[in-house]
This record gives sequence, structure tokens and C-alpha cells, in this order.
Amino acid sequence: MKDLDVVYKGQVLTLTRFWADNRPCLWAKYPNQINMPKMEFVGGHPNEWCIFIDNLTANEKKLITDIDGVAFDIMAYLRENHEN
Repeated sequence: MKDLDVVYKGQVLTLTRFWADNRPCLWAKYPNQINMPKMEFVGGHPNEWCIFIDNLTANEKKLITDIDGVAFDIMAYLRENHEN
């Protein structure tokens, strides 16, 4: 899956897969984003923070939009862009 910038709760994050186990997540782009709800420290480097998609409720997933603010069906995108 190619990394994709998305908007969640007014913040631009990178939709990607976590390097350790390939789970989809929203990767923090800026230090101030680490205080977002459900953001977790996931690495050995201080800037490795993400929100795992499987930790979001269905309603929270609906808040994710593309970079232009257009509704974005993240689960359909993940199904279409799944890599083993």
C-alpha cells in the first residue's frame, strides 16, 4: 500500500502500514499530534507515533477524509490496496 495523506479530526496524518506487523495506521506527521486520542508510541525513535485503524470505532473511521476533505471509505481503500 502506498502511503497516503488523509485528514482525521482536523489533522493531516499519513495512512500507512505499521512497519512491525503491517497493521494499517494513521502515522503522526508532526510532534503536536502525539496528544491526539488513541495515538500510541510505537517505536524506538521519539517520532514514531500512530493511531491503529483497528482501534477506531466505525464512527471515528467515518471522520477520515482525503486531503481535500472529501469523505473517504478507509475500509474499502484498505481492502482494495491490501498487500500480503
